[in-house]
Amino acid sequence: MADEELALAVDVGGTTIKAELVDRAGAVLASEHRPTPHGDLAREAVAEVGHALLAQRSDAPVVGAGVVVPGLVDRAAGVATYSANIGWRDLELVRPLGAAWRLPVRIGNDVASGGVAEYRLGAGAGTEDLAFVPIGTGIAASIVSGGHLVTGHRGETSEIGHLAVRPGPRCACGRDGCLEAIASASAIARRYTGLSGEQVTGAGDVAARLGTDATARQVWQEAVEALADALGVLSLVVGPALVVIGGGLSRAGDALLDPLRVAVRDRATVVQPAEVTVSTLGDRGGVVGAALLARDGWASES
Repeated sequence: MADEELALAVDVGGTTIKAELVDRAGAVLASEHRPTPHGDLAREAVAEVGHALLAQRSDAPVVGAGVVVPGLVDRAAGVATYSANIGWRDLELVRPLGAAWRLPVRIGNDVASGGVAEYRLGAGAGTEDLAFVPIGTGIAASIVSGGHLVTGHRGETSEIGHLAVRPGPRCACGRDGCLEAIASASAIARRYTGLSGEQVTGAGDVAARLGTDATARQVWQEAVEALADALGVLSLVVGPALVVIGGGLSRAGDALLDPLRVAVRDRATVVQPAEVTVSTLGDRGGVVGAALLARDGWASES
């Protein structure tokens, strides 16, 4: 019977809620995608997505739910403490979602979730020391060192998106010059539109213009240089062997990796530079990690 148990996995992103009902082998039996509302309304949207998936299940039991969210998370209290991009503070999740779904619920940080998934099942499989850096609406990092997820005293991941790397645009956190205000996918699109006067739907549109558009190349290189500065700090502090780039910007592939690898090597004057690659799980990394969270709570963070 245990082999037949399903897990409800929910990844609450800055713009989209992705959810899946998966079996123990990782097969997806049902999935849902919905826009992420701002603020506390996100909790109601998560509850509705979960109900929609649970309504599609067979007679197989559901072992529990894993819900991963951006920003700071107090896992012991079951509370999403803070998200600059979604705009919530101290939002209780475990108790109300557990009551709504009638399931045990575990919550975690979405970046930690993606890092665990990449470490166990993705680009980092076989590597004991890695940094997973998703770049989308925001930027953060999860660190695996010696095979263990490294977190702060309240379960924080590395909020490298709020490292001050340049004087410049104001960040959603209220400070100036944060990495994610310069190098996130949304920041790249905003910067390009501001300089060129042409509206683009995302960083992918900027990447597509690199061969023909000098403004696109300028914006892209600014983002790459800022990202390399932050990865240089990360290398000095924790020395990962591998950096796995995830999130929407990872879809740029070699257009991102080639200049980023050069910039990272150029900054490695003290420590050995990390290898840099892209996620193999893609946009599913967070939800894959959420399914693992539902089943084993990340088994003492590894």
